[in-house]
Amino acid sequence: MGDYEKTLSFHRKALNFQENVQCNPLGRAITYANLGETYREMKDYSMALTYFQNSLDIREKKLPENHPDLAVVYHNLSKLDLSIRQYNLAMKNVQQAINIGQLKLPSTHPSLIEYRETFEKIHKKMQLFFG
Repeated sequence: MGDYEKTLSFHRKALNFQENVQCNPLGRAITYANLGETYREMKDYSMALTYFQNSLDIREKKLPENHPDLAVVYHNLSKLDLSIRQYNLAMKNVQQAINIGQLKLPSTHPSLIEYRETFEKIHKKMQLFFG
């Protein structure tokens, strides 16, 4: 069993447990995000999108609109969008992550720095693609 298969197995077991017991939905949202990131790394973008969307849906219902955990999902979505060359959508999602990060995180926070680095990657790709 390869590393991705082990990771997927672990996260699926966690999700199965979370779905079958009275569990905090935000815990399930984290598991969905972890599954989405694993599928993104495997280049199974359709499955990644499904899990990221599930994570976002839960977090949007349970968290304030500018919660840093929402920024994490928007950032994950932007990386997925970048992978499938949906540059406009990637830019929209990374900008949401940055906006939330700037409101809620110190300017030197590693997540905010990562969001800005992703923004630069997307910006460079858009310049190459759109001229």
